[in-house]
Amino acid sequence: MANRYDRAEILAALWRLGAEEDPLPTSHGILDRALNECAQFLPVTLREGMSFGVTGVGLRCYELPDILLAAQAALLTSEPNPTYHFSVVCLDEDGARQIALLHGLSTETARDIGGRIKASVDRIRRDSLTDAEVD
Repeated sequence: MANRYDRAEILAALWRLGAEEDPLPTSHGILDRALNECAQFLPVTLREGMSFGVTGVGLRCYELPDILLAAQAALLTSEPNPTYHFSVVCLDEDGARQIALLHGLSTETARDIGGRIKASVDRIRRDSLTDAEVD
């Protein structure tokens, strides 16, 4: 099974390639839900050993906090912003492409997977705003 640093590396690379300059969401279970929705497309390095469960605050990926901390420790992402809503991926595109290749993914495949995660994040955010407006 991949360690948390391998998972952090591939998650950061996928996000950089698929979401470009957008910050990585780190709060409200947004990324947890997006990863769960996209699980079938995730590379084995990231998907293997991921577990999800419904908690008092919604669906959570139990391993994601460690993965995000590893990304920060490896300087792949910034520290979360002061509100802890997002982190900035510090990889440039070339670095992200190299990581994808090291994990057996073509740039195109990695960009597609990252784009799927980003699209899921966008939809979850949009749905959350719509739900809040209804309440």
